[in-house]
Amino acid sequence: MLEILCLVWFGRRLAEILAGKGRSKGWVALGILFWVGGELMGGVVGQLLGLGLGGYGLAILFAVIGALVAYAIVKSLPPLNQAEPSL
Repeated sequence: MLEILCLVWFGRRLAEILAGKGRSKGWVALGILFWVGGELMGGVVGQLLGLGLGGYGLAILFAVIGALVAYAIVKSLPPLNQAEPSL
């Protein structure tokens, strides 16, 4: 349940950043997919390494890494209303 609340908060935070840049909120899907994809990858790696319950911790770690990567991508997007430099 706590993870769902964090995902909702994270999605809203990304949407605020994107709105300020004049970008589509479709980029929020990138953040959610990176979070869930990272969690799945971490769970699989944890199970392959035989970590047992530690695999859950690894899944959460990978989810956070995925979220941070998505956040960095969204923050680095230039605003759409920025004028293109003329040649």
